[in-house]
Amino acid sequence: MPLLTVPIGPYGPIIEVIVGVSAPRAAALQTANLPVPSFEVIKALIDTGASGTVIDISIIKKLSLIPTGAVKIHTPSTGSVPHDCSQYDIALGLVVPPIIHKVSLTIPVIEADFSGQTIQAIIGRDVISTFAFWYNGPEKAISLAF
Repeated sequence: MPLLTVPIGPYGPIIEVIVGVSAPRAAALQTANLPVPSFEVIKALIDTGASGTVIDISIIKKLSLIPTGAVKIHTPSTGSVPHDCSQYDIALGLVVPPIIHKVSLTIPVIEADFSGQTIQAIIGRDVISTFAFWYNGPEKAISLAF
């Protein structure tokens, strides 16, 4: 079972992940003789307070993703009024040098604008629930086993 341990920095536990088009989207592009966008390596914050995974809109655009739907979300800034967010299917993997481990070939994510941030994604409980997770406050590190 691979183990990834990373420090908890001033912005929290940040890991590298790869994101790309979902397996069905890649197959559809190949069938149409269209190019499949390359995977992008991005920085992501592990956030146990987020129910779902969120990807920066700039990455969504780089991958030429098409919305698969929309979902209503609640955040501390939206209060009791939900906010509509476009949803996309992506492929997601964790980077544990020198190996990339696929977490999911198709996972729904929502978009957000992370411009000006140090991250391009938030990894929520939808993904965190697929591996063992230890938050070691005294050692200022997290570990993921998958």
